[in-house]
Amino acid sequence: MDTVEDKDKIYLFVYGSLKRGKEYNYLLSGAKFISEAVTLEKYSMYVDSIPYVYKDKNISHICGELYEIDNKILKEIDLFEDHPNFYFRELVDVKTTTGMVVKSWIYFLHEEKGELLTSGSF
Repeated sequence: MDTVEDKDKIYLFVYGSLKRGKEYNYLLSGAKFISEAVTLEKYSMYVDSIPYVYKDKNISHICGELYEIDNKILKEIDLFEDHPNFYFRELVDVKTTTGMVVKSWIYFLHEEKGELLTSGSF
């Protein structure tokens, strides 16, 4: 499975309030929706009114959406997610519905918080 890593493109994987139809999706109004997607690695998802993904506990693949964004949007989302204080972001591999694997930014929480969602979907 080849991973797409285009140095000129920035990809963002979202799994909560930034998804289509959710209250903060407007922050991605200038972004290009690529596909629904899932992380290749397993992480753990928790919910406490909003979802959080914790990196160091491998429970399930995380379900979300993949967007192509620019640096301006990335900086705005960093502010929204309070990166690196509240959330921190890292590049991970995500797989689209067409089977394409893309290196994408995802936001992780520094700790386990809330109720575990073993499905990995919010």
